[in-house]
Amino acid sequence: MKRRKPKTGEIYRHFKGKQYRVMHIALCAETNDEMVVYEALQGEARVYVSTMDAFLRETNRRKYPDAKQEYRFELCERNPAEEHPEKTAESEESLIMNFLELDENEERAEFLMKHRGQLTDRFMTVAAESLEFVESAETIEERWAALMRFLKTKMKYESRRLR
Repeated sequence: MKRRKPKTGEIYRHFKGKQYRVMHIALCAETNDEMVVYEALQGEARVYVSTMDAFLRETNRRKYPDAKQEYRFELCERNPAEEHPEKTAESEESLIMNFLELDENEERAEFLMKHRGQLTDRFMTVAAESLEFVESAETIEERWAALMRFLKTKMKYESRRLR
């Protein structure tokens, strides 16, 4: 049975029980193989990469005879934008409004960490403009990282000014 490829934003459960969000589908520069980049949703937000074939592979029954899942990773949740575009627009708007109401850079950085997987292109543009930050990165992940560095720098140097 051929399985469909995962999509950015979808949540998958590993056969050992933890959940992961697909961040990107990438290509290996050396082999041109498709790779799945995904982050853990429990514990440390560690980021992993696996070949598409390995991600979609059946669970090894010889090695894990008690595994309850047929596949190593099984879809838990579809990308909300795919199923309910109207809900995504509402949540995007509420994310933007909630971010704009924050007064402290620490709160903003915490908000960006907490909602990392929900951030859209529009959100990133509004957030950057509200902080008078000039963006130069392209992907949402790169833009998020640049905005976090900017906020951390502001927190570091603004706290020194108050001493």
